[in-house]
Amino acid sequence: MVTQKKRVGWCNPAALDAGIRLGMSEANAWSMAADLQVHARDLPREQQALQEAALWALHFTPQVALRSTLLGCGLIAEVAPSLRLFEGLQKLLAQLARGIAELGLQGCWATAPTATGAWLLAQTAALTPIDATGVRATLFLPGQSLADAAALYDALPLRVLEAAQAHLPTLGGIGCASLGQLRRLPRGGVVRRFGKALLQEIDRAYGDEVEAHRWFEAPQTIDLKLELPARVENTEALLFAARRLLLQLTGWLTARHAAVAGITLWLHHEPARSRDASGHASTAAASTPVVIVLAAPSRDADHLGLLLRERLAHVTLVAPVVEIALIADRIAAQAAPNTELFATVASDIEGIGRLIERLQSRLGTDAVRLLATSADHRPEKSHASAVPSQRRMAARRAPGSNGSHAASGKSSAQGSPGSGNSPAACNTALPCAMRPGWLLPQPLALLTRQHRPFYQSPLILLAGPERIETGWWDDALALRDYYIAENDRHVLLWIFKLRPDGQGPQEDWFLHGFFA
Repeated sequence: MVTQKKRVGWCNPAALDAGIRLGMSEANAWSMAADLQVHARDLPREQQALQEAALWALHFTPQVALRSTLLGCGLIAEVAPSLRLFEGLQKLLAQLARGIAELGLQGCWATAPTATGAWLLAQTAALTPIDATGVRATLFLPGQSLADAAALYDALPLRVLEAAQAHLPTLGGIGCASLGQLRRLPRGGVVRRFGKALLQEIDRAYGDEVEAHRWFEAPQTIDLKLELPARVENTEALLFAARRLLLQLTGWLTARHAAVAGITLWLHHEPARSRDASGHASTAAASTPVVIVLAAPSRDADHLGLLLRERLAHVTLVAPVVEIALIADRIAAQAAPNTELFATVASDIEGIGRLIERLQSRLGTDAVRLLATSADHRPEKSHASAVPSQRRMAARRAPGSNGSHAASGKSSAQGSPGSGNSPAACNTALPCAMRPGWLLPQPLALLTRQHRPFYQSPLILLAGPERIETGWWDDALALRDYYIAENDRHVLLWIFKLRPDGQGPQEDWFLHGFFA
C-alpha cells in the first residue's frame, strides 16, 4: 500500500482483502496484516513518471495536461480529433495503454465529454494490470448523449471530489453520499456551508462551467536517463529499460515534428575499485556507447528498438550496468507520415533503407556496402563501394555537356579501315556506355595466333574500337582500344589492345570482361 501523512492512500486488492481501507491509519493497517509492504508517497518520482507518460501520450495528441491532486496524479488528453487517425477510441486507448505498461506504470482509464468528468470517473475505474495488452471497456463511449454521461456522474461517490475531502463526514451525516444527491441540494446553502469550490468542480464535470488547461509542452532539448533498479550483467535485460527511453524520445520527436538520424545509448557501468602505481585506491566508472546510424531519419519506436536489439546482441559488457542514457545525435525535421492507399516511391525507398539499417545493426556498418560511380574512364576505377549512410549522389550531367571528364581523360569510339577478321577489319562503332555485366578484377592476358586474339578459340571482333586515354595524373596511364569479340561458343567478351606508349608491347591483347 501507499501512505500519505501516515494514512492509507492507495492499496492493492490483496490489502483490501485483508481488511485495509482507504484513510485508515498506518498503525491500524500494520495490525491487520503483518506482512504488509508500505511505501510512502514520493511526489518527485510521481512527477517524473508522469512526464514520461506525457511524452508517450504525445504520440496520439498534442493536447496533454498533467494533473496532480491529493487523490493522485494522472494525465488528461483531448483525443477526439485523433479518433479517425487511430481508427477509433478502443484502438487508440489500446496503443496508449500498451506504451504506459512498457513504461512500467499502471493506470485507471475513463473517457467523458469533459476533462473533469473523465478524471472523476477514473477515480473509481479498475486498475489495468501492468501486463495488459489493452484497456477494458470505457465508461463513456463516443456517440452517447450528455444525459448518459450525467447519469454516470450522478452515481459517483463524493470521495472522488477533491474539494469534498474536508467535508465528507458532514455530507455523510446529512445523507449525501453521491454527486447526484449533492446536486439536488440548494446551491445557495451548499455555497454558504461548504464554499464555492465544491460546486465549481461539479459544474466543470457536468459541462456547466468552462475548463481551462495548461497543456504539457515538450522541452526544447531532451536528456533521457534511467537509473536501473538492480545491477544488470547481460545486454538482453537492458532492452526493457532502453525501450522506456525510446518511447519518451519518439514522443518528444512527434511533438517537435522531427526525427533522428542517429542515436547513442550510453551504458554506465558500476564503479570499479583499483589501485594506481603508488598503491592508492581509486574508484573509476567506465561507460560503453552503443551507436546506431540510420540510413534515413526516423521516429518509429519499434524500428529503433529492433536496431538497438541487433546492436546490443554484439556488445560485451565490461562491468555490470547501473544506469543508461539515450542521446539523439542528429535531429532533422520530418512531417507526419502520409497514409497513402498504394505504395509510393518514397515508401519503397524507406523500406529499402530500413532493411539496410537492420543488416548494418546485425553485421556491422562496414559489412553492408553499395556501388557508387566515380568520374574516371578507366573501367576498373569507374566504380567503388561506399557505406550506404555516407552515400552522396552526384548530379547528372546534361547530354552533350562538357563536364570534368574532359579534363581527366578521353574516351571515344572510332572505326579503322581494313578487311577480314583482323582487329583493323572491325569498323563498327561501339555503342555509347556498352559495358559488360562481369568485369574481371585484373585484365587477363590473351594468346595471339596469326595476329588474332585467342580465348578458347580465335576471336571475331564485332564492334570497336573504343579508345580510352586517361590516367596520366596518377602514374596509371591507360592507352587502350576496346572491342567486343565473340568466340566459337558464342560468348561475348570485352577485350582491349594496348596502344603504343602503353604499359606493354604493342600487340598485347587482354580480356577485361564478359557480357551476359
